Amino acid sequence: MIKKNILGVILARAGSKGIKKKNIKILSGHPLISYSIYAGKKSKLITKLIVSTDSNKIAKISKNYGAKVPFIRPKHLAKDATWSRDALKHAVLEAEKIYGETYDYIIEIPAVAPLRPSHQIDLAIKKLIKTKADSVIGMTQVFDKHPLRMKKIINGNIADYNPLEKEGESSRRQDLKPCYVRNGSIYAMRRDTIIKNFSRVGKISKGFIMKGIYSVNIDDITDFYTAEKIIEKGICENKPKKKISIEKITHIKSKKKITILISYPKEFFSPFEKKLSKKFNIIFCNIKKIKDIKKNLLNQVIAWLVPTNGLIKIEKKYLENLKFLKYIVSPATGLTHIDLEEIKKRKLKIIKLEKISETKNIFASSEYCLLLLLATIRKLKKAIKIVDQGGWRDQEKLARGNELSRFKFGIFGYGRIGKNISRYLKTMNAKFHVYDPYLNNKNKKIKQYKNINKFLKNTECLIICASLNKKNYNYFNYSKMKMLKKNAVVVNISRGEIIIEKDIIKLLNEKHISSFGTDVLTNENKILNGKNILVQYAKKNDNVLISPHIAGLTYESETKAIKIVLNKMINLF
Repeated sequence: MIKKNILGVILARAGSKGIKKKNIKILSGHPLISYSIYAGKKSKLITKLIVSTDSNKIAKISKNYGAKVPFIRPKHLAKDATWSRDALKHAVLEAEKIYGETYDYIIEIPAVAPLRPSHQIDLAIKKLIKTKADSVIGMTQVFDKHPLRMKKIINGNIADYNPLEKEGESSRRQDLKPCYVRNGSIYAMRRDTIIKNFSRVGKISKGFIMKGIYSVNIDDITDFYTAEKIIEKGICENKPKKKISIEKITHIKSKKKITILISYPKEFFSPFEKKLSKKFNIIFCNIKKIKDIKKNLLNQVIAWLVPTNGLIKIEKKYLENLKFLKYIVSPATGLTHIDLEEIKKRKLKIIKLEKISETKNIFASSEYCLLLLLATIRKLKKAIKIVDQGGWRDQEKLARGNELSRFKFGIFGYGRIGKNISRYLKTMNAKFHVYDPYLNNKNKKIKQYKNINKFLKNTECLIICASLNKKNYNYFNYSKMKMLKKNAVVVNISRGEIIIEKDIIKLLNEKHISSFGTDVLTNENKILNGKNILVQYAKKNDNVLISPHIAGLTYESETKAIKIVLNKMINLF
């Protein structure tokens, strides 16, 4: 199929007669409109998805769920009497003007049809292009509401609605000739159909037959409850994944003069909100929205709890808005997400997770390290790929791994994670030794190397879990990793910058290292551009397993970490 420029449009005005604020009414945990946005974004053929609305609230919600809202619809196009074709034509012309492009096809996916999946959208578009019709309209077969069963009441008496074609007295539903009705789920059309001919249908219109379950159209509260029950049964393909949004700026006022800024998912703070509000004014705000906070509020911010996802680096452009900031609060041990030179320059203090005693009950990263270790050694990536490609035990040789007890494990860094890993290995009868220059060898039960070369030469599986610092930055280069035993396995749960990535690739190609598992990469705030050499290598090689720095991401661990740094901050004031 020739690549076409296809605009997806969701019309969503604020007013609604049947159900008040219908388009944003919460349906099984999410606003109604979000289901159509999710379906549109999953489409493989829609090139741009927009929402046309007269409501700033609907616009904000739509943006939070990933749709573009390039304009607010004029009020005269959002009245009860407004034809949807008027609003649709306006949306197309405005989008073309704003984005500077002309669309080949338009597909309207009404917000009121939450159960229509993305593959149905794509099939309708393909039919439109293949048949060269003016439009393709979503249809569903009717049964009990068949035209032959339609009646009218005359003077209290039942009469056939169409006397020329009567329903037989004993007619069964299955005996009726197929009859279809537009389901209000999909309207696909050529651009000229709506723009030049001012129609959503056109002269040649093809029906796109859809299952009844895809055709639920929210018109009244009965339809709403029907959709809700279907979604609860797990049948809906469109339910958005749980997404924490802190786009909205929330200001919790207190009698206190000290203000703290929180740019972290709000859900983690509900256990502490009451305690915090007694001591601070609190502003919840996404880091990219800080510039929208009123200046008088910004000037009151003393401490800032920053995001730790690595996608955004805490640097000058964010800090310069916070003139009176004194503390950066980070619920993490590593600080690669913070520009430390800029922090030093501004004389800011950092509150973070530090001592093992503070974090000893946080197990997420340690558990994940074990998971990554097992997945790498047992060739889990390859095994999953075999099944995905239609294989099974016919390729068992390719997926055969080893037991942990076969390896001599070397744990680089014996802090909280290193200690936990050693406990896990003990339970699996695996042998291990340790290298940590900051460790006093008081524990005679562990084998500890003081010399890094000897440590590496005796290691068959290297587990890197040390904190990153100036001394170990780019520590594992080609020569050091070459010391590992032949066919070694390497797992990195530390920071990407502790390894030179091109060197590990070289050793993988030389087959000196058999496999590599990592949860971290270098320059993680730039990973989304797809240019990282390890990511590119992993796409073509099953012996490299990469996860997106999620080792510490559990509800339990994040809540514990936040509690620790918040208590530190509270004690300061």
